[in-house]
Amino acid sequence: MNKNLATSDLLDIYGQLLTEKQRDMLELYYNDDLSLSEIAEHYEISRQGVHDSIKRGEETLEEYEKILGLKAQQENYKQELMHYKELALAVFEECKKVSFGRNIAEKTITLLETLDEKLEAFDNSKFLE
Repeated sequence: MNKNLATSDLLDIYGQLLTEKQRDMLELYYNDDLSLSEIAEHYEISRQGVHDSIKRGEETLEEYEKILGLKAQQENYKQELMHYKELALAVFEECKKVSFGRNIAEKTITLLETLDEKLEAFDNSKFLE
């Protein structure tokens, strides 16, 4: 069973919609990096039982994403922010070439700092908070 970073992202977004046991097992598997055997021992069930529960949880998360598309929306938003950052950097570079662009350059730096904060929120999984 391969651990998939995308499933971990889906767990962050939709985890509260799973049963408590499924969510806990997925969190132990993906976030705490426990093996199926360790999780089985914790819940006093078979390794196969853990495997089946995790597989059902993964399928449920994928179905939620298929229906709601929150992860896709998040990725689109992040791509837009990165595009805006590229444009702001281009403006900043142009402003450095001319003396009357200093005020614009200063405002561009503020814009770049704001975009960096928004992009960092994605990396720290604070997007949905």
